[in-house]
Amino acid sequence: MDYMTDQTIVLAGDLVTLTNPEDSHASFFYELASDEQLRYYSSDEPFRKLQPEEFIYYYLTRLMPSTRYYLPFVILDKDTGQPVGQIHAGRIDQDNQNCMIGFEIHPRFQQRGYGTDAVETLLDYLFFDMQLHRVGAEVYEYNQASRKVLKKLGFSQEGRLTEWLYRNGKYWDKLLYGILRNEWINSADDE
Repeated sequence: MDYMTDQTIVLAGDLVTLTNPEDSHASFFYELASDEQLRYYSSDEPFRKLQPEEFIYYYLTRLMPSTRYYLPFVILDKDTGQPVGQIHAGRIDQDNQNCMIGFEIHPRFQQRGYGTDAVETLLDYLFFDMQLHRVGAEVYEYNQASRKVLKKLGFSQEGRLTEWLYRNGKYWDKLLYGILRNEWINSADDE
């Protein structure tokens, strides 16, 4: 299936709704990007708080637009419509039918099942609608919450980039996870 970048996508999970980010979500994405704790868990780059003007340009030109290689979503609480996080499929490779995913839940909304439901909802879309064969994720070894979400949903740890990241005076590994379409379908059949 060839992904069209100008379509609006709305995906409903049990707890969340995933939809394309809009201009109105810019301040929420700025909160995510400005949170040093979230950057610690999700970025190779040292934390640097962007100025609002700098971030708005980045948001409008890089984070918000979908392309054939990048598909971003804002995670909304299904009942209230309040933004609780972001999730995306990146490095989408239609030829080889694979991509990588990443996700963040705002600290105010963590430990409520939003991350698990968002990843599950996105996986359904990637495997069933986009007909991808494989989805991967990269997680730092100290990010126990994200590792737990991936394992719960059937991802396997496929590799380790030893001492990939230097943080707080120590080297940390980056762990590589993946799941295949048939594994996802079989896990859904088991429920």
